[in-house]
Amino acid sequence: MPSSVAQLLVAAAVTFVVGVVTGEGWPGYVVGAVLALSLWAMIFAASYAHPGGVADMRTSPRQYALAAALGVAIGWAMYVVGDGASWWAVGFIFAGVLVPAASAATDRSRSGDGA
Repeated sequence: MPSSVAQLLVAAAVTFVVGVVTGEGWPGYVVGAVLALSLWAMIFAASYAHPGGVADMRTSPRQYALAAALGVAIGWAMYVVGDGASWWAVGFIFAGVLVPAASAATDRSRSGDGA
């Protein structure tokens, strides 16, 4: 499956889950779509943060899917605790920071570049 199709499927899943869980009708789906796009942009920008980038400065579908799953999990918890759709963003920001950082650390440890 081409990476762009996989990324679109992940974005559609995020949009759907956030929209259904919030239960606010179309605004919930818009929030989900914006979060999916924002997460993709964070993963893409992070690919420039370490030497050689992630897959030649591209967003990996695997990394995007992992970040999306983490973002949905943390975002749902924050949505429940914070009692509002805007709290979803906290989970996606955490995922957008943690997944690329973990990937960069894993790449460095595999290459023996110190830890």
